[in-house]
Amino acid sequence: MQIALLSHRDIHGTDALDALQRRAHRQLQRVAHLVAEIVVSLADLNGPKGGVDRQCQLQARLHDGRTMVVRARSEGFGPAIDGALAKLLRRILDGQKRRVEQRRQAQSFGRVAAGVG
Repeated sequence: MQIALLSHRDIHGTDALDALQRRAHRQLQRVAHLVAEIVVSLADLNGPKGGVDRQCQLQARLHDGRTMVVRARSEGFGPAIDGALAKLLRRILDGQKRRVEQRRQAQSFGRVAAGVG
């Protein structure tokens, strides 16, 4: 899983990227084999005014070709990153669950159609 960081601020230090990679690997370790690449975009939406305006956007490209985009806002970049990673994890797991259910339904329909039982 590759992680790229885009930012509208000067936080491109290696410490920020390392911390981001640690958080992503820790939170997404259950689905890391499904994720090819994540592009992280951090923005302070209204500048130094304060408030819940720090946004983290994750664009994940999965190995099966799908792309998922999630966003989270918070007062700080850390909680915004954690929120976006949690949303991404839920979306990936929900997609996997949906695929399994569709396969099961297709198999059971095939059995009924064939008269197997």
